[in-house]
Amino acid sequence: MKYISWDDYVRLVLSYAVFERNRDGTRTVEVPILAGCVTWGETREEAAEMAEDAVKGWILTALRFGDEMPIIDDCTLDYAVDVGLGLKVPQAQAET
Repeated sequence: MKYISWDDYVRLVLSYAVFERNRDGTRTVEVPILAGCVTWGETREEAAEMAEDAVKGWILTALRFGDEMPIIDDCTLDYAVDVGLGLKVPQAQAET
């Protein structure tokens, strides 16, 4: 298994996003690799921005509650546990 950076993990997760055009012209985005990660936007561009925000929020929430990160294409997020806060944080943030 390969451990990858925050940005690379977010990009990898977003590569699995599924866009659907709704009857009213809006777009729904589901990220099936992250359970329950669904959002929408008025345009495809807005939906893509919202999907990135939803993915980041999903990952941060999972880390906060101690959930394991999904392994995607034999890759997972490189993170560390911040003992002082009792949180898991992306490795790059743990080093600063």
